[in-house]
Amino acid sequence: MKQEKTVSDTTINTYVTAIRVFFNFCFEKGYVPPFEIFLMRTQKSIKKTYSDKELDTLLIKPDMSVTKFQEYRNWLSTVFFYDTGVRLKTIVNILIQDLLFDRNKIAIRVQKNKRITYIHMSPMLKEYLEEYLTYRKR
Repeated sequence: MKQEKTVSDTTINTYVTAIRVFFNFCFEKGYVPPFEIFLMRTQKSIKKTYSDKELDTLLIKPDMSVTKFQEYRNWLSTVFFYDTGVRLKTIVNILIQDLLFDRNKIAIRVQKNKRITYIHMSPMLKEYLEEYLTYRKR
């Protein structure tokens, strides 16, 4: 007995978009008479976010006397995400020279829109980043 898979509306729209490209080629070449291909209307789902309690737990600073570097780095990444709202690809590509401590700014060079932008560095994040760089050099 075969189980049926349910496919989301978004997945169906992805398939239809790909098929539509092929049909547009066929329309241009005159292989088939043109007709309209519509996408399904989809309802956007609300993404589940962290509760205040869960955020408080995530943002608790680890004990530096017993914490391994990887745990500290991961905690700081979480704080960075929370404070700035940048994407993973963005944070992975931030270089030390992008941290403009004297201006309280962070240069964002890699992002979805391909533009360089500057975001504000909060006093808390600035303190943690300076501490991290000191800890990292050890």
